[in-house]
Amino acid sequence: MTRRDQNLAVVSWQLVDTVPAPARSDFRSRAVSLGPMLVGSGLAATAAFHEAKAGPGRPAKPLEQAYRILVDALARHVLATPGADGKALVLGVGAMDIAEYRRASADARAFALWVRRAAEALIPRAGAGQDTEERGIAGQDTTGRDSAGRTGARR
Repeated sequence: MTRRDQNLAVVSWQLVDTVPAPARSDFRSRAVSLGPMLVGSGLAATAAFHEAKAGPGRPAKPLEQAYRILVDALARHVLATPGADGKALVLGVGAMDIAEYRRASADARAFALWVRRAAEALIPRAGAGQDTEERGIAGQDTTGRDSAGRTGARR
């Protein structure tokens, strides 16, 4: 028997791995901000926002693709329905009683956490010059200097 976290890790990894190249950077940004948005605005508002940003039909722009992929995946997870999409999520959340809504919100936050982890692991940050491993200790580059050109330990 697998734990819930194990399933979320696999589903999230597979989701992020299938994001098309043009939308990957936008998807990463949306995935990182999904959890805080769910906490701050709630599931209903977050679902409606993402569905509106995804636009109708098949999105052509990478940003719209990122929103569509994320909201549809969130819908499939929260509603536990393989073919669910963002519109079904918005309508479904609106029809839930308070206990169902609380459970769905908790499920959405757990899903967002795992999608963020997978996105951070699989999609490099846009414009990232050096990886943290290349920068060394305490923000110093490999020469021992920090961004201001100082050497030695930082205080």
